[in-house]
Amino acid sequence: MALKGKSFIVTGGTRGIGRGLVEALLGAGGRVAFCGRSAKTVAKAVEEMKGLGGALIGLAGDIGSDGDAKKLAGAALSAFGAVDFLINNAAVLATPDTVVNTPPKVWEEVLRVNVAGTVNMIRHVLPGMQKRRSGAIVNLSSGWGRVGEARVASYCASKFAVEGLSQSVAAEAGRGVVVIALNPGIIATDMLATAFESDVSRYPSPRDIAPRWLRLLESLEPKDNGRSLDLDDF
Repeated sequence: MALKGKSFIVTGGTRGIGRGLVEALLGAGGRVAFCGRSAKTVAKAVEEMKGLGGALIGLAGDIGSDGDAKKLAGAALSAFGAVDFLINNAAVLATPDTVVNTPPKVWEEVLRVNVAGTVNMIRHVLPGMQKRRSGAIVNLSSGWGRVGEARVASYCASKFAVEGLSQSVAAEAGRGVVVIALNPGIIATDMLATAFESDVSRYPSPRDIAPRWLRLLESLEPKDNGRSLDLDDF
């Protein structure tokens, strides 16, 4: 499927994997709506990505808030008429620590953004896809959404939840809609540096993996519905 002219929502698009993806989609001629938590960083990202191609709108908001998720979905629908791809990328990672030492508020925040935020976006975008019998939802999981690790239990739990959520939504989505969970691999981002508590510059950057993203999105088809995929395979 050619991506030129297709419409996308990318949550968490001001930095890291999301920013690299937005840039790649614009370069492919896509129409992209993205969000970030800070109005300042969103405005800066929009300014920096001008001229890359396609069409771009950026909104400040927290997708863990249903109202903000609804605004982002509404802005994309108003600007583009439909959403062809929803990429649920936005996520937070707590400072690594043991389960015993991780406070309830930290658990609540990680699950609110990583799980409830993903649900919020799906609730506001999926009905339009179902009506058109067309569209794809890519929920970012992690290697830590399939195998747990010490000191990052809240993140692991949230990504295991995303895997199960993706399977359930895939079963409900209906004809023409594809829903997958995607492990993007080990990518050099600020989040990864926090998780590993070390330098991560030896790993691929978000821009390095852009061609894989494009190949994945171009290749999605009905047989992929409900699958857990790895970006490294593309």
